[in-house]
Amino acid sequence: MRVILQNNSSSLYFGGGGQWTPGFKEAFDFRALETAIEFSRRENLTDVQAVIIQERAGGGVEFMPYSIQRLVGLPHSGSQELRA
Repeated sequence: MRVILQNNSSSLYFGGGGQWTPGFKEAFDFRALETAIEFSRRENLTDVQAVIIQERAGGGVEFMPYSIQRLVGLPHSGSQELRA
């Protein structure tokens, strides 16, 4: 299982060093939903969602997106740009 962040507007994934990448395999693994949420709050990332990625035993990948704003009860702000 991996926990990554995705920009809702661009669909890019957060990679290391503050860079965004189109490939989920290159995304930074926060390893826990709580860690991804705390990072988002600390960095003031408002237009992101946490995505849990689970590889299936028979092959394939399952994506489970979670709205960070809904998880922590923050107002959603889709108009703010994300910092790179």
